[in-house]
Amino acid sequence: MRNFLLPDIPLLQAGPEPALSALPRQFRVSVWNFQKEKRPLWKPDFLALCSRSDLFLAQETRLTPSCTDAVLQSGLHWHAAVSFLSARYQFPTGIAIGCRAPAQEVAYDASVHEPLFFIPKMLMRAVYPMAHTRLLVINVHAVNFSGLAPFKRHLERTARLAAAFPGPVLVAGDFNTWSQKRHDQLLLLAQRLGLQETPFQPDLRTRYLRHTVDYIFTRGLDTVSSSVETMQSSDHRPLTAVFRLR
Repeated sequence: MRNFLLPDIPLLQAGPEPALSALPRQFRVSVWNFQKEKRPLWKPDFLALCSRSDLFLAQETRLTPSCTDAVLQSGLHWHAAVSFLSARYQFPTGIAIGCRAPAQEVAYDASVHEPLFFIPKMLMRAVYPMAHTRLLVINVHAVNFSGLAPFKRHLERTARLAAAFPGPVLVAGDFNTWSQKRHDQLLLLAQRLGLQETPFQPDLRTRYLRHTVDYIFTRGLDTVSSSVETMQSSDHRPLTAVFRLR
């Protein structure tokens, strides 16, 4: 029996109104799996990251009253794609994108489910105005407790969300690449879409079964700087990077 509820409205908005009309040519990104805000110090760490971010991609968000309060203080306007509601408290849980600029388009894909729990695994697509162009952002929390075939289907859905977009692209998130085969499939997808992996030195990204799981890929953007934050308020370390439009 399911111990969760499916949302009536999968897309939500929250947070203050966007402070900018468009993203600047050079902007800072944070990518972080929140682990449903379970650990102490999550809120101050989140707000510290938001204070120096123009764009934020979050996975395993859970909109508890404490999280909602943090979102309102974040300085970013958020769109969330809700996978499920917790059965006891009905807190919306899923992935989210926060930005200082308004989204022109927001869409989600919930076509792939975790085989063991039947929970929809959300992909989220948002388009933001940028100097003389538009930026496509795709937030990924890849299917986890499955064999390779469902994982490949999830990557294919990601490719469809990015297909034929003419401007710069940023694809990031928790890809659950805990095996070499999953890692190889992810790199094949990036190659097919013409995406470049953002490097991190030193590479302190979270690993499971000795494999990196969190990534940022881009197209049409140059990496100015990148780092891995050593915060301990989640089981994933946040990624931050500064990109410049080519």
